[in-house]
Amino acid sequence: MEKKTLAVGSLLLLLISPIMADELEIKLVDESAKSELFQKDTSNIVGCSDNTLKKEMSCAKKPQEAVLSKLPSSQQLEEKDLEDNTKKENIKDQLQDILTELTALKLKQQADSETIKELKSVIEKLKDKKLKKSPKKMANIKTSIQKMRPKSKNSTRIKRPIKEISRTDDAVIIQVQNNESLSTYAQYYYNNNRLYYKIYKANREIIPPSLQLIVGQRIKIPLN
Repeated sequence: MEKKTLAVGSLLLLLISPIMADELEIKLVDESAKSELFQKDTSNIVGCSDNTLKKEMSCAKKPQEAVLSKLPSSQQLEEKDLEDNTKKENIKDQLQDILTELTALKLKQQADSETIKELKSVIEKLKDKKLKKSPKKMANIKTSIQKMRPKSKNSTRIKRPIKEISRTDDAVIIQVQNNESLSTYAQYYYNNNRLYYKIYKANREIIPPSLQLIVGQRIKIPLN
């Protein structure tokens, strides 16, 4: 009798198991839906430099900051010997290109007149033929260039909603704000910051290979 009871119990357990599995699967789907709602909480989305493993690290910059970020870094300036005429001319040409971009921005009231004045002053100093004989002057020029570079911001947590301009079933158009990046949007919309390249591919005509975003820029986020 005990053996028969055990056999019947085992049979019932086998029959019920698929049903329990189905119920378990439904519960998992429900939990997934809840987690998707949780991910839309912008306070949990990080900005540009929290994940050192991802390739995309370009934080959105204001137009003037984007131009000034092209200035040589302190390490690059240390490697430049301004006594070498060729290297000096290269630096001068680089500064002239940046000055041209800033002047164009000035027409749109987005660039700082003081910064433009400083750039012109440094370019004039680089034209000085007596520069070679004055190590102090060369050091001052390098310091002046370094001071003009935008200072990096340490805060990386996004504390405001991502600014959506329009939405369809296939895509969202957003407007770039400070401290956002392609990986920020990938984390927010796909729950995976490493899918930033999907957004880049959809916006190749306006996003450069450096993946640098400009504050105020509008980009498309594919949803399908």
